[in-house]
Amino acid sequence: MEKPMSPAIKKGSGYPREFREEAVKYWLSSGKKASIVAHELGVSDWSLNRWHKEMEGSDEPSSGAITELNALELAKENGRLRRENEALLRQREILKKAISIFSAENPSGSSR
Repeated sequence: MEKPMSPAIKKGSGYPREFREEAVKYWLSSGKKASIVAHELGVSDWSLNRWHKEMEGSDEPSSGAITELNALELAKENGRLRRENEALLRQREILKKAISIFSAENPSGSSR
């Protein structure tokens, strides 16, 4: 997901709803810590966390409410899957190295 553009608004006047939603979606799909994403976007991590909580607990009826909720859940799942994929890739590389070490120790391929 693309990083949302920082809005040209003075601090304290609030951020547009679209920016807040995109910022939360970006954070959740990136797999990064809130503080890192907040720094990238020029907002506080407290704000990012608060926007996330507001999006989770939003009960306001709107025509796009179901779509927004689904997008939020998809962004969460995407972030989780990215982190899991990175861990699996690291494990695979470790196993490759272990196989090469063991095969170098026993070049004949026979057991002891």
